[in-house]
Amino acid sequence: MKLRELLISTAMMSLTFVPAEAVTPPLPSPLLTEDKILGEAYYNTLNILNTPNQCSEFFGGASASVDIFNELIANVRKEYFPSWIGIKMSGVVNVSSMTSKRKYRLFEKVSINANGPFYRRRYLNAETNVPGIGRFAANTKEARVLMLLHELGHMVQGKSGDWLLPDDGNDEAQSRENTRKIEGVCVGQLKNLGKGDTTMNSAIGKQQQDKKVTQADATVTTP
Repeated sequence: MKLRELLISTAMMSLTFVPAEAVTPPLPSPLLTEDKILGEAYYNTLNILNTPNQCSEFFGGASASVDIFNELIANVRKEYFPSWIGIKMSGVVNVSSMTSKRKYRLFEKVSINANGPFYRRRYLNAETNVPGIGRFAANTKEARVLMLLHELGHMVQGKSGDWLLPDDGNDEAQSRENTRKIEGVCVGQLKNLGKGDTTMNSAIGKQQQDKKVTQADATVTTP
């Protein structure tokens, strides 16, 4: 074998044995490493969506829902609102995925309330508790994941062509009903949070997509 052919062969063999774990894709948001509470909620939610169960099937299965969830987290920021607001989203982008052949929508602003139930159990300078999310107390891992799943429900299109959750905007009654719907489907997984290993890589690539900008607004509020 000529020297040139030997070098090429050796190089190809070296590439073949590069371990997959050597390539770690970036997290969808730097806040996940800066904010331990948000990071834990992200991995807990990702673990539910990435596992075959009733909850992940409701969102269309792991292959689609995890991608959309990572798109949601990519736009997350912390802001300050009245304490009854959990997460506020606004500015809709409709998406048609060329890879999954599914339609969904993204929100350009995903604002988690630093004064709300995602981070606080009590109101500032008061003994009164912040209302919980569904059956779960504020500032718990179950409440945080339920809030994130609620938001995901506004983004995912069901088989009927409607969004899994209708817009609730400033409609508290509709927001509570939306939360009850997600809780009813995912209660088993929410109750089991922390019982298993929730550490995983977010090895999800960006989908190729066509985007059409529209306007809408959705807000998660506490009961």
